[in-house]
Amino acid sequence: MIIRSGSKNGYTMSRPDVASLTPAGNSIGLDPIAALSVLDDTTRRNIIGTIVGHPKGAPSKKELEYYNPSVAASTLTDHLIRLEEVGLIEAIERDRQGFERGKPYRFFQLTDTARELFDRNKLFDLDAYRELFAEVEKTDEIKAAEDIERPNGQN
Repeated sequence: MIIRSGSKNGYTMSRPDVASLTPAGNSIGLDPIAALSVLDDTTRRNIIGTIVGHPKGAPSKKELEYYNPSVAASTLTDHLIRLEEVGLIEAIERDRQGFERGKPYRFFQLTDTARELFDRNKLFDLDAYRELFAEVEKTDEIKAAEDIERPNGQN
């Protein structure tokens, strides 16, 4: 539920917009209820916030670990898998041929339907998260990771 100001006591509860997000001609789509339910977990919300706030919208696992330091790497992997299962994020990979060893090649981004769901429900505002993200102190290693070219033209 979303709380909005406006009633006599100051707030009213409204239901999220969960109209179908199945692309035309495609039988598989994002189940809005399952997608929003998975965000009941603070760590998953923080991961989505990190992806939204990332300057290229597609952080590597190394960057996600840096921006979520209280989350163990194995736990982060479990959360990424769950977010992928419900259709909120997708992994994109660079071609590893000729790529320097140790550099990130796999990145995580929101799916188009997740961005649509968030926009319709005024969640994870892109500008707000990018402004917040810009204030975070970054190590040289993380700056270098951010500079790596992403697949699908996300640079």
